[in-house]
Amino acid sequence: MARTLIALGVIVGALAVAWLYRRLRPSNPTAPTYSVPTRLERWDFAQPNTEWLLAVFTSKTCSTCAAVVKEAGGLANDSLVVQEVEYRRHGELHRRYAVDAVPLAVLADRSGAVCASLAGPATAAELSALIASARQLPGTV
Repeated sequence: MARTLIALGVIVGALAVAWLYRRLRPSNPTAPTYSVPTRLERWDFAQPNTEWLLAVFTSKTCSTCAAVVKEAGGLANDSLVVQEVEYRRHGELHRRYAVDAVPLAVLADRSGAVCASLAGPATAAELSALIASARQLPGTV
């Protein structure tokens, strides 16, 4: 009988520890969030009358930013201007547009409406697909 009571006590204790662990355990980690502007004032950027602007927000301390700028730069043409917006040189634009993560590629049409964005490392193919999909959106220039 004593063994049964001890076993029952151990089971109840284990259940209590498991219940406490579940209650005190931190919740599942959330995905990182970052801010993406919904509109860019085209006069803040080079060639404001160009049909499309791909603004690449970067920082000198970012290890992947230079590669994204290089990949994006190869996509520039008569209808698409690509501009790097480096934090130390253009910190006011990072603050104005609440950019808090780099690299961040933001595609805006002629009116300044942001049609698409891509955060983090990006290849030329990914950026090209982003631009192509945005050009297909109804109401874009």
